[in-house]
Amino acid sequence: MLKWIAKPLKEVNGIRFGMSRADVRKILGRQYNEFRKSKLSKNTTDDFGICHVFYDSDDMCEAVEVFADCEVSINGKTIFPLDIASVKCMITDLKESYGSYISESYSIGIYAPNNQPESILFGTHGYYL
Repeated sequence: MLKWIAKPLKEVNGIRFGMSRADVRKILGRQYNEFRKSKLSKNTTDDFGICHVFYDSDDMCEAVEVFADCEVSINGKTIFPLDIASVKCMITDLKESYGSYISESYSIGIYAPNNQPESILFGTHGYYL
């Protein structure tokens, strides 16, 4: 399992929010597929297999979604993949919304249908507002 470090509102494993798409691709250094996540997407998303990287209309990174084959820690504490009850102890403002859990203050979203975490998304300030 890959181990990643996240700094909410700043970066995920060296991928800084506000970084260009070209620089993100250099950092990850792996094959990717570019696709549109939904009809409402402002821009295309890069799928690197282990994560999705989302960009604003200027091609600058605004969010990184990491999947369950990665272990993600914040301040030395593993936060993903853990059960939702454990994560709620560390991120106290997580609120449930249709199978996802969102922290507006940290711009973190956890997709966890049936309380089983499948992905965690870190976004820029205000991403979930």
